[in-house]
Amino acid sequence: MLAGSLRCVQRNIAIPEPQSDVSRMVALICHDLRLPLTAILANAEFLTQSDISETERNELYQEIRWSIERMNELVTSLFECSKGCDTFRLAVRNIVDTVERAIRMASVRQEFRRITIKHHHKGLAVGWFDSNHLERVVANLVLNACEAVCPDSGRIFVTTTGNRDCLQIGVWDNGRGIPPTIQDSVFQPFVTYGKIEGGGLGLAIAKKIVEDHGGDIYLDRSNATGTLFKITIPFAIPEGTIE
Repeated sequence: MLAGSLRCVQRNIAIPEPQSDVSRMVALICHDLRLPLTAILANAEFLTQSDISETERNELYQEIRWSIERMNELVTSLFECSKGCDTFRLAVRNIVDTVERAIRMASVRQEFRRITIKHHHKGLAVGWFDSNHLERVVANLVLNACEAVCPDSGRIFVTTTGNRDCLQIGVWDNGRGIPPTIQDSVFQPFVTYGKIEGGGLGLAIAKKIVEDHGGDIYLDRSNATGTLFKITIPFAIPEGTIE
């Protein structure tokens, strides 16, 4: 999302803002379908290589199956959304597992293979959140970061800190950063910059999901280098819940 020029990219062809919650949700889910599709294509290409081991082949196969399952979940969400149903499902989940899946999903493209992506967790790992939705948040932020940094020297750090009350997530990259003139609009749907083909939905998706969790997401403007997004959501497991 931050790759290339720092100037704001405004499309010549106006993209109408969805007029209803359903149409907006359709646009967001269709955007996220591209992530597992890309993972399937990349892993399928790796499977054609003759020099991979049987273990590696099985791992790639499992990644493809997992990506197909994610697509099925997104299509199901799309169908339920069309009927006006709520697809938000909170449960006892492990944030480390969720973040690791998101990183794999976003970084599988060949052009991102040399980018360093690290995840560090501190504190409680198990809490109360919607794993599939939060995975989409982290995947979109990591994907934006991958597109922001140099493909040969890019660095991305994801941090998660959990306690009994809240979960904090940070996604930092060493790209050029976001210009001050457009920092106020980065979470608006269909606003993109720095890439010609960007749809401008990744951060809008992240914002909606985080707010559905009762949390907050923001761009840390005090960060000296690169770009840092911070997220805070409730993490407490309700009393009486079977973990």
